[in-house]
Amino acid sequence: KAKVSAVTTEAKAEESTETVVEAESDVIATINGEEISRLEFDRRLNVFRRMNQDVTNVVKMQVVDQLTKKVLLKQFVDKKDISVSKEEVKAELEKITFFLQNNPSNKDKPLEEILETQGSSLSELEEEIGRALALSKYLETAVTDADKKSYFNANKDAFNGARVKASHVLIDTRNMKTDADKEEAKKMIDIVKIEIDKGADFAEMAKKYSNCPSAEKGGDIGFFQRKGSIVEDFAKVAFAMQVGEISDPVKTQFGYHIIKITEKEEGKEVSYKDVSDMVDFVYMQLKTEEILKDLHDKAEIEIML
Repeated sequence: KAKVSAVTTEAKAEESTETVVEAESDVIATINGEEISRLEFDRRLNVFRRMNQDVTNVVKMQVVDQLTKKVLLKQFVDKKDISVSKEEVKAELEKITFFLQNNPSNKDKPLEEILETQGSSLSELEEEIGRALALSKYLETAVTDADKKSYFNANKDAFNGARVKASHVLIDTRNMKTDADKEEAKKMIDIVKIEIDKGADFAEMAKKYSNCPSAEKGGDIGFFQRKGSIVEDFAKVAFAMQVGEISDPVKTQFGYHIIKITEKEEGKEVSYKDVSDMVDFVYMQLKTEEILKDLHDKAEIEIML
């Protein structure tokens, strides 16, 4: 497990130790000795501020997590010494530039201005592209077709087009700092479930109690597929349910949910050949997350917010 120490008065990662300091440092974290600057951290936070979002402790820790992953990935590909040419980076940059500048909200804006609104810069984007291409090259050698076919056979329901439509009630725990607050949230979701079991209308309970923007629609979050569009803990439960069924409370990274399935669309029989590109994308994403988790678990991380 990662050795994480936190020097913070505002936010504290789980299982970390806390030391309070008075002065604000120019560095907000070190990852295996490599520094993350407060300047870079603030630029990322400004993206949320421009969208009029509250910069809560949860948001701050999400930004720290993003920057930590960036450093860990850089250290990984540097250690592997994987060669990526300037021509490869340039070709990928042209694709990204075309995509960004063809977004209606970015019409007539130069690339540098678009990137600035995203808390980035051209040089950072080029570095990010280089890291992504290096990782892709590594995975091409580390992952075999047999690995991907095995994953497909074990997860066919993720690739056959099956979808479910669901509504939910969410008691959001992301801004809760104490165990007592989280226990109250669990009690609240249990009370809501009891009321629904007694016959209370699900949509009305969602409107009354849910912290999700879907509350105003009675908790309706529409259709989604098994993989890639919704968090795994939620999707796993939802796809095991029948139409009209209401779940017991489900814990995810967002908080506690009660799920109701309102429609199901069955998938069709597909072969690996039919969906090999999608399997490749999903499996490579999965392996990337596994690599990052392993790197994080072994890293020396100090957070100094």
